[in-house]
Amino acid sequence: IYLTINQLRLNRLFLTFLAVFFFVINLKAQVIIDTESSLKKIDSTFHVFASFMSDKKEGNIKFGLTRGDITLGSLKNKHLLRLTYSHSSSRFNGNLFDKSNHVQFRWNYMINEKNSFFLFAQTGNNLRSFIDERTLLGVGLRKHLYQKDKNYFDIAIGPFLENEFYSPYTFQDIQYVASNNRFVRFSLNLFGSIKIMKNISALTTLYTQWKHNELRNHRIFGNQYLRFRVNKKISTYIRYMIHYRSIKYVEPLQNDTDFLYGLDINI
Repeated sequence: IYLTINQLRLNRLFLTFLAVFFFVINLKAQVIIDTESSLKKIDSTFHVFASFMSDKKEGNIKFGLTRGDITLGSLKNKHLLRLTYSHSSSRFNGNLFDKSNHVQFRWNYMINEKNSFFLFAQTGNNLRSFIDERTLLGVGLRKHLYQKDKNYFDIAIGPFLENEFYSPYTFQDIQYVASNNRFVRFSLNLFGSIKIMKNISALTTLYTQWKHNELRNHRIFGNQYLRFRVNKKISTYIRYMIHYRSIKYVEPLQNDTDFLYGLDINI
């Protein structure tokens, strides 16, 4: 089941409650939260963008999958505020083999039509990446290089502080102690959207992160949407994501890819 609720208008009191609830429920996050898909849809009112997907199997095997996220956004004067919470967990025959929770706050200040300043804070954890906690705090500038109708191409650059905690583990009968990495990284990010045909559009986000004094230490996160619009309220999509790390801080850690396809219903 995959459901997207777009432009759900709620009163200010209830939205404040939701914001506090999702911010407090788990202050630990995974890698990069991609909020760019909702950026162009937020106007001067409060909006909620949410998605949920679940799969449960019983019988010869037992499998359970849950994924969900919610973004609250509002634009007032030149200030764009967004708060995002995301959760994912998977179990096989009763054993938890993947779980992540993350939350991000992002503030954009619109300098003019082509440039904006942004600040973000993010924190969370990820079982598949063996990260007990990853906290980020950064700033930057975003610039519109091209914009016509609904097509655009943007670039964003800026530094951020990264703080990661890894718990002790055993791999191939070798004991590894807990570790903590604290770096300053620079990010170079690309965002683009293009309308291929009347009912087909593509949305691309590419995040690259580079350690300030060691360029061979970098990470790349790519997120590619291909969306087919059936009508104003229904669309199908294909989504491909990749997370690449040039240096592994945990021996069994591998680079991740994810391929999704589904149905969006906008209310």
